[in-house]
Amino acid sequence: MKKIIYPIFAVVVFLVMQAIAGGILGLIGLILSPETLNEVRTTGDPNALMTAVAPDALAWGIALSGIATVGIIALLKMIDWKNVLNIKTIRWGWGAVSVVAAICGIFALDILEEMMDLPNLMEDMFTDMANSVMGVLCIAIVGPVVEELVFREAFLGYMVRNGVNKWIAIITSALAFGIIHLNPAQVPFAAAMGFILGIIYYKTGNIVIPIILHVLNNSVAVWQMHVLGDAAKDFSMIEWLGGQGKSMILLCVCSFLCAALLTHFWRKYKKIDINQ
Repeated sequence: MKKIIYPIFAVVVFLVMQAIAGGILGLIGLILSPETLNEVRTTGDPNALMTAVAPDALAWGIALSGIATVGIIALLKMIDWKNVLNIKTIRWGWGAVSVVAAICGIFALDILEEMMDLPNLMEDMFTDMANSVMGVLCIAIVGPVVEELVFREAFLGYMVRNGVNKWIAIITSALAFGIIHLNPAQVPFAAAMGFILGIIYYKTGNIVIPIILHVLNNSVAVWQMHVLGDAAKDFSMIEWLGGQGKSMILLCVCSFLCAALLTHFWRKYKKIDINQ
């Protein structure tokens, strides 16, 4: 039963740590700016409390909650520390193929995300954090590393190492990764990205390439928010690409390339036996 319960527990711990950090930061925001409580009541948006807290404090709260989560799952021995960051086991030629596949997939997902136009409940919070050094480090570095340790290594990896079917492990870890974002604009696309990263993790046997891709994805988002500031909210990738028609063509092309390259990577990638 541990092979199922432990991964679920890891997700629960992740959410609980985030909730504790959010509760503490919300309380601080209420103390610093009591009038925000009226804003919350009026708008129904609990993130209003977060805007009253300094971006550095938000970043530290998120980072520390993530580190605490990793500490707990490490105590449960859900992380294979010997191989989790072992670059010697990676075939970098085929690894590069997976990177190109993932970039194509992420680009397609970005276009699709804008087309679906789902509400982004955390846009203001992340925009504020993008203007803070600690905020940038949290979003672009700490967050990706923690999430890869939790969802690829401790969730997916733990299940596979304990005999769960690889596709069940990859799909359930991807769904869990999407759900924990708790933001309509992120959930379906994080799940799709989690599926891509899950395939790469399973074949390479560690989180090195998934971390590189995750950091790259988040860094581009941070750069966009930092450079454009409040204008980032109005930025349209579809307009930048030349309109709906051209964007749809790029969406189809990038989706096809992602699927084709990822399939080729899956079939051809052979793990290195470090004992050979």
